[in-house]
Amino acid sequence: MAEVCHSQTCEGSANPASTLLFREPSIWRFGCLGSCLDTAMHMAAAGHLAPWDSVQCAAQTAGRGQLRRTWHSPPGNVYAALRLPLEAPFDGSAAAPAAAFLLAASLRLLGWPVLLKWPNDIVLVGRDGQPRKLAGILLEERGGVLLAGMGINVTFAPPAAALRAGAAMEATCLDRPPGGAGGGYISTAEAIWQQLVKRMYSAYIHCHSFSGQWKNHADGILLWRGKNVELRDDGRSVRGWLAGLGPAGGLCLNHNGRLEEFFSGSLLLTGRAAVKG
Repeated sequence: MAEVCHSQTCEGSANPASTLLFREPSIWRFGCLGSCLDTAMHMAAAGHLAPWDSVQCAAQTAGRGQLRRTWHSPPGNVYAALRLPLEAPFDGSAAAPAAAFLLAASLRLLGWPVLLKWPNDIVLVGRDGQPRKLAGILLEERGGVLLAGMGINVTFAPPAAALRAGAAMEATCLDRPPGGAGGGYISTAEAIWQQLVKRMYSAYIHCHSFSGQWKNHADGILLWRGKNVELRDDGRSVRGWLAGLGPAGGLCLNHNGRLEEFFSGSLLLTGRAAVKG
């Protein structure tokens, strides 16, 4: 049975866009769901999920990640679907890295020195110098509704043996980060998500021009910026120097003497640092 939690100012139905800046986003909390994203999409279609409202559940039986890979979702972690406004920068190719930047910046405000791994992953780098995946984002858009599914490892991270073959890095969690990575206070998944939603929403509405400024801020916390990297995409491999993010949210690599922006692929570090440890 669903447990529903509203903000102090929301009555439970989708508010008009004109009132969006004058209310706190609502969080709808559930126990175990098949998919948090699917539930959120149904609620949005029924008019119960305005932009910046979210659905959170304790566990999922059919959670999914990129390319519809299974996302193991035991109790204790954050599983949430946040509705984003379908406007810049979330109305185009910049949507995934912009959403990832909002999540990363909010985690940093809570005391966790995370970095953004393009395009949509959040990582922690331990004192051993190795980055490990902490969170991932999956964007889905249907019928004018854009949702960001967010999974954050709080008390559980899959062991290396359970990761798919060819995974770029191991996973970590807030509760027991390997490699000596420090961080903020550990609370429940519900309390963490409530704090993150407040900070993401606040960062968006209080920025003079979020759509024009997010990229510059994201460049400052971009994993492997200034390093030699390899971008693999559907059998193609491109190596170059990671210059930063492009205006449309792509990854800018300097290779073969020119700067080029890419919009898909799996990113890996190359050279001596890649085999450290």
